[in-house]
Amino acid sequence: MVFVFYPLLALLLFAKAKVARRGEWNEEALSFHQTKALLGFLAIIILFHHASQRICAPWLPPEVITHGLDAFVYVGYLCVAVFFCFSGYGMYTAYRSKAHFFKGYFVKHILPIVLPAVVMWLVFYAIERGRGMKIDPPVVINAYSYIWYIPAIVFLYLIFWIAFGLVKTEKAGLCILLIGTIIYSVLCFFLGAGTWWYNTHHLFIVGVLVGKYKEQLLRVLKRGYVIWIILTAFITAFGFAISNYYYPIITAFGGRYTDFGHFIAELTGQTVSAFTFSFLVLLIGMKVRIGNRLLSFLGVFTLELYLVHPLFVQLLGFSFVDNVSGPVFYIKDQTLYLLAVIALSIPLSFLLHKGVQKLCRKDR
Repeated sequence: MVFVFYPLLALLLFAKAKVARRGEWNEEALSFHQTKALLGFLAIIILFHHASQRICAPWLPPEVITHGLDAFVYVGYLCVAVFFCFSGYGMYTAYRSKAHFFKGYFVKHILPIVLPAVVMWLVFYAIERGRGMKIDPPVVINAYSYIWYIPAIVFLYLIFWIAFGLVKTEKAGLCILLIGTIIYSVLCFFLGAGTWWYNTHHLFIVGVLVGKYKEQLLRVLKRGYVIWIILTAFITAFGFAISNYYYPIITAFGGRYTDFGHFIAELTGQTVSAFTFSFLVLLIGMKVRIGNRLLSFLGVFTLELYLVHPLFVQLLGFSFVDNVSGPVFYIKDQTLYLLAVIALSIPLSFLLHKGVQKLCRKDR
């Protein structure tokens, strides 16, 4: 897996990439083409992330673990952070550039998110019920645990509509967006949601601020470019280590492990590293222009790919959804397993995207 997938991922990302010379910059670092290409790549990384959690995650039964994709086990939140950031940036940029941006807002921006999510939820629910599996309440979430991103992004889109569609001034709108972001975090915390529900959504408002102050931000980043690269890379690595390897780190320094300390370290480390990683991606993009036909293709249906691939991650794994339900179509060879997940997920995601597009056009 190491010698097959890692080089292929590098080839996917850097094929036809162009590196700016010293003193020159990629002025399309935040262009629609580059951001979509990058999101297409990150969608594939999220696929690898979820697949690795059924291949080599340390909490799996020892007899099913095959090492090789270990680098992907904990990186999902970093990829999702960039999705939130670019979503916020894209929404604000579109709002500022289109006179009637909020006309048909729910059909254009929320319905295309909800429809494929409902389809995939129904698929998971039907399979689990067909296999006689117990679904713990709330069923809406636990029938398809990967669905957490959908209520998060829909909530943020609704707050964005209130903040900039109903409120007259941008300053007040930004305040409302900030308050909404905080409310979402508080709700997730008190409802007992896992940290992945609220460790990256703050990047949406960061993306909005990037869109608002784009020129000023890029000037600042260009002035101390090398320093910013080193700083963001270091903080990202430190936050990632603290959040994911708290126990060995705290014990190595003679500290005492506690569940609360682990929770605080995990949430803080992930929140901070998600922020710095998003800026690290932007900084690299300021020098490296990516984009090829395959990335452009994948960038068209990233949401559907995010929603569809968990189905095959589970169907082809050693068990379905949990670790004891038994397999459906178990592929023991993990290289073939991952290739099958990719080969089945991409075309079905594309077809789902096309179907959703047609439905939304009819509703318009």
